[in-house]
Amino acid sequence: MFVSAHRVRRTFPNAGAADRANTQAAGSAPATVPGVAHDIPAWEQICLSTDRLCLRTPTPRDAECMHELFADRVVMHGLNREPASELDETRAMIEGGMDGWRTDGLGPFILETATDGRMVGQAGLMIFDTRGWTPSTWTRAGTHAQPELGWALIRAHWGFGYATEAAAAIRDWAYESRSIDLLVSLISPNNVRSQRVAERLGATPTETVTPAHTKQNTVVWRHRPAA
Repeated sequence: MFVSAHRVRRTFPNAGAADRANTQAAGSAPATVPGVAHDIPAWEQICLSTDRLCLRTPTPRDAECMHELFADRVVMHGLNREPASELDETRAMIEGGMDGWRTDGLGPFILETATDGRMVGQAGLMIFDTRGWTPSTWTRAGTHAQPELGWALIRAHWGFGYATEAAAAIRDWAYESRSIDLLVSLISPNNVRSQRVAERLGATPTETVTPAHTKQNTVVWRHRPAA
């Protein structure tokens, strides 16, 4: 099921939280948000919601539930990555995603069902350096920085349209709240499920690259630009 922009509900501590998170990502002093503890960064308060899902930023407490995803060989093969063999590896992946929020004002969202809070996977944004198509930051990549939209679901929750629903919400949020004018998705040519999600989102395949960190052929899918 698609989620159009007007059906995506965004929740912040107050109306200016997204702008403050952008300011923090650009290198200014960490922002504080009235009404919440001052030692909690604004990015930790970002939440998106759709008809069926709640999308929130990750915390270290998510490690045990997310290990089912990151340790799944089938899922990780589709992402051109090795599965996590230990819980500490999953913890490190989650911490890496949190670092993205801290440094760039964007990162992964944990996906939970709106009705009963079941964790179904994650989807979100990260920066790639197009010189080698490797994970990076806005600062390190500079003019070569390219935001990428990705998703991964626990296998028990495949086939329900959750990936498309979450990715559409994040895409619209990125264009509206993060001043991003172009998103891509890096998808393995063997990952047919993710290709179908990209097609449902209106993305088109453009070129095949070989990221330096995976050394695996990957297709760059270009999402429609922000209106």
